[in-house]
Amino acid sequence: MSAPFASLSIRIASTAAEREAIYRFRYDIYVREMGKVRLEQADHGRGWLKDDADDQATLYGAYAEDGSVIGTLQVIGGETGIPDAFRQLPHFEQFLTLPPSALSFTGRLMVAPGRRGGQAMTALVGRAYQDGLATGRHFNFCVCSPGLVDLYEHLGYRRFTGNLVDPVVGYQVPLVLAARDREHLSTIQSPLWRILRHLPGESGPNDDARRLLDWLHASVPVTSVVRDWIEQEDAFWVFLADKVRHAASGTASILADLGEDEQKRLLKGGTLLDCARGDLIIKAGAVGTEVFVVLSGLVEVRLAGQSTPLAVLDSGQVFGEIAFITDITRTADVVALTDARLLVVSQTALKRLMATAPALAAKLMFNLSRVLCERLISSNRRITG
Repeated sequence: MSAPFASLSIRIASTAAEREAIYRFRYDIYVREMGKVRLEQADHGRGWLKDDADDQATLYGAYAEDGSVIGTLQVIGGETGIPDAFRQLPHFEQFLTLPPSALSFTGRLMVAPGRRGGQAMTALVGRAYQDGLATGRHFNFCVCSPGLVDLYEHLGYRRFTGNLVDPVVGYQVPLVLAARDREHLSTIQSPLWRILRHLPGESGPNDDARRLLDWLHASVPVTSVVRDWIEQEDAFWVFLADKVRHAASGTASILADLGEDEQKRLLKGGTLLDCARGDLIIKAGAVGTEVFVVLSGLVEVRLAGQSTPLAVLDSGQVFGEIAFITDITRTADVVALTDARLLVVSQTALKRLMATAPALAAKLMFNLSRVLCERLISSNRRITG
């Protein structure tokens, strides 16, 4: 079965040749584009990326008119398909009262350069979501990088537990989607709500799933940018601007010389991320395309293997700017010394600004350059004594 979406189609990769084409596409994205050469599953001889879960997973492909792969998504059904590290997270045990058939895990969502921001991602997620409803799924889990949290939350996923650190990928945010949560999906106007409300005979969650929905609504309220922009847009952006603008004395701010409308536009492109004390937010050597601003709490920057910190950062200060600007791997570890709240701005958000508000993007890059220069001056002073 193939689902058409204008100039692309979505179908399950069922033959060996179709699955191998997806493995090669993954390799192109992860290794050739993103530089993640240390991935254990990468077969550099074949030029493909296949993991152990693929043998039991459903692999979706997005195909262009010429049949080439332009996107893919992996879905693994049942409790056994959920990674061990994920199943050990706090609160996951709540979902083990459901039969394994009610659970699934989504991974390896990626879209080709030039197609991002178009129909491919929405079409892949929508097709997998619809198939999941048809096969009795109630909850789907995934992890994503901090810069993609807002995207998943707009789909309807929710943060329900602590964060993870992948030894290669880095800091990851676990999420859950309650597939039949009509109240939540309709409130945030998720693209998935358009699918759910038009499905004939869709009965909604069963009793066990309803109990978990009640737990989610009570214990994991929607505290994300999604709700904040819906309910209290003006108050929330003023709060963020105040946090970022009032950096520690004498340090550069990414909001310097920005008008109120420009500040608002920049901050709305970011994601709020809550970190627990001791979280390894950035790991040296990992690939990352986000810059982080400390809104509250303290974080420590240090070289891998060294106990003496390079810096301790507090409200308003920035980290991760080197990899954000240069596309090199992370140069130092960053650890949360206390519980902390961060604002995350991704390269994708910057590229949107470059296309739609080039003057604002130029100011942001200038401000980040000032931050980088301050770091360089500080490092030189430490070296010279």
